[in-house]
Amino acid sequence: MACPDARPPAYQAAVACADRDRLDGFVTGYYYRGGPPSMVRTLAPARADQLDRYLRRRHEPGIPGDRVRTWYGFDLALAAERKLGARRPRMRHALARWRTRQFDRILSRDLARHRPAAALVFSDVGSEFALPTCREHGIASVLSMVHGDVREERRVLEIEADAAPDFFSIYLADGPIDRTELDWLHERRLLDLEGADRVLVPSEHIAGELERHGTPRDRISVIPYAADTRRFVPDLSKHHGEGCTFLFAGGITQRKGIKYVLEAWRRVRRPGWRLQLLGGLPADPRPLAPYLDEVEWLGRLPHAEVPARMAAADVFVFPSLFEGSAVVTYEAIACGLPSIVTAEAGSVVRDDREGIVVPARNIEATAAAMERLGTDPDLRAEMSAQARRRAEAFDWPRYHVDVLDAIDRTIGR
Repeated sequence: MACPDARPPAYQAAVACADRDRLDGFVTGYYYRGGPPSMVRTLAPARADQLDRYLRRRHEPGIPGDRVRTWYGFDLALAAERKLGARRPRMRHALARWRTRQFDRILSRDLARHRPAAALVFSDVGSEFALPTCREHGIASVLSMVHGDVREERRVLEIEADAAPDFFSIYLADGPIDRTELDWLHERRLLDLEGADRVLVPSEHIAGELERHGTPRDRISVIPYAADTRRFVPDLSKHHGEGCTFLFAGGITQRKGIKYVLEAWRRVRRPGWRLQLLGGLPADPRPLAPYLDEVEWLGRLPHAEVPARMAAADVFVFPSLFEGSAVVTYEAIACGLPSIVTAEAGSVVRDDREGIVVPARNIEATAAAMERLGTDPDLRAEMSAQARRRAEAFDWPRYHVDVLDAIDRTIGR
């Protein structure tokens, strides 16, 4: 298995393989093995506990530590890129390409040395070197796509440049889009599709896009993500009344449809209702400035505080333009939140059951959905119960089974 960061689907896939004693190795970036250095414990015990809580996002108890193979250079390069920011774009781009390709090379060498029966690689990880190594040595290759189809994103970018030019600079959180770099990344992702024996996608929407662009359906497995339904739980003391708190959570960017949320809110806001934004602001928040006085910005909260904050809301609003299948949508329904989403956000929420599915960038439909749920406490209560039941059917143990099944079918094929 290979994924340089701490995305939950990667860690959970590693847990699935480890549970069956089938994890030869997990190649990743920084991985926390527990316990800050003793010097930190001695000199600053309070900071040590805080550091421990933060670093535990890079640890999963179900992954055997002796199977984890780390390359810390990935995270060091990423930190350097953030420091460079927009001041040294050429240097930042060069470092990003080196980081991505070097991880790919390291993985390729690891595969050639260990010769596993199968390799499960996440997007962008094995495009140039690792996937060709799998083909050379007869290793079954499984790609887990964590994003939508790149041809769809190109179409989204063209539309957004015309439809929302005032928000186009915050399509991504870290600054204006560099099309040269994005095109380079897109080409790697197309190489992923060409090189993998099987492609795992988290939603039917993405499967349809891939099939439309020529990927045979028998090479695609739809495996939705999940939420930790033990951490993300409904607030049983909540009363569905006349007041209503709408919550948007995740990157506050145009890729997540933030302008369409804010414009819809302007049409429906009333006394007793509020819109909360949970997440960090983009590097340049100026497009958001005219709206921020009308909403409650919660900022970026510690991971441990997110479940309670989410459960305290009444309705989740997430009309994303381009996703894989956002894990935050699973967390919202696990908290019992009726959800207003787009098909592009993922396939977990069903229209008129766990929430309302609206067309992307449709302010009128988003506002109508907010009005409908906001003014009907009984409907919110009914959808809340259905949302929790739906989340319990999409837990991580179910994901484990489906991932292992897809790997086995790829090896057999």
